[in-house]
Amino acid sequence: MARGYGSQILNTLRTQQAVLVGGQFGTEFPLVLGRDFSGEVVDAGEVAAKEFVPGTEVFGATFPSRSGTHQEYAVVDDNCLLKKPATIDHRTASSIPYAGLTAWAALNTGGLYCGGGGGQRVLVLGGGGGVGSLATQIAVAAGAEVISAAGPGCEEVIKGMGATYLNYKDGNYTSDLISLSGFDIILDCAGLGSASKDLVPLLRAGGCVVTLDSPLMKNTDKQGLLAGGAESLTQLLSANIKSAGSGNTVRWAYFSPNNKALKHLSQMLEDKTLRPIIDRSFEFKNILDAYAYFEEAKPAGKVVVTM
Repeated sequence: MARGYGSQILNTLRTQQAVLVGGQFGTEFPLVLGRDFSGEVVDAGEVAAKEFVPGTEVFGATFPSRSGTHQEYAVVDDNCLLKKPATIDHRTASSIPYAGLTAWAALNTGGLYCGGGGGQRVLVLGGGGGVGSLATQIAVAAGAEVISAAGPGCEEVIKGMGATYLNYKDGNYTSDLISLSGFDIILDCAGLGSASKDLVPLLRAGGCVVTLDSPLMKNTDKQGLLAGGAESLTQLLSANIKSAGSGNTVRWAYFSPNNKALKHLSQMLEDKTLRPIIDRSFEFKNILDAYAYFEEAKPAGKVVVTM
């Protein structure tokens, strides 16, 4: 987003919001980054004030077209936040919402019932990352058999989540994937994008591949809303044509605010069935260092900015 990613779609949404709720949301700049937050309510609208009185500790994530959270005060919709569990601190709480809700959306797009039930087999690619690690834990908690592929050094963490670990740097990685085939859901958190359609043969009948790296934003940024949207639809249809006979599908998933999902994640935090992986924290005055570190080090866990 710092480089303009998604600006065509997000600026259109900002314009629509300006018409509905006021001009302060109608412009892209100054652009405040950051989606997750955990902090204290200082004021609330008439309806929200019934639940979120000043002083209430809350956490959540804002939608990308709204002003971000890397600032001392942020304005958020009441459906984007929840009371923070008393058992966790702000640092921990702030590392969960955006990645957790993205993981939730992807698993639900794939047909996993996160409320429990079990019986499904799930492959998570990029299981050591922010979204992938939470997706692994959510799927395990839902009763699924989870195989999580990640880089070297993630074995202990992933096994501790209750999943089977695959090292994608291992020479036997491809043959191991094939031997484990018969997945109901394959979740691409590793940025495979259009290449994720090549994973369809690993599914059992009726299964699906879900990627979080769809070409929609890139296409619309490059070609405009109409042409880019049409190109994206063509690519999605093309990815599904070959597998249509088996009932297998390729799907795209995106972050979405979801109060019900946030409550589920909050309960998992309290039950200690969800553990975020935090790589490093930076003070707000050193936020530029945080961005530089994130880009250069490419950490597996979350990078947190403390106010």
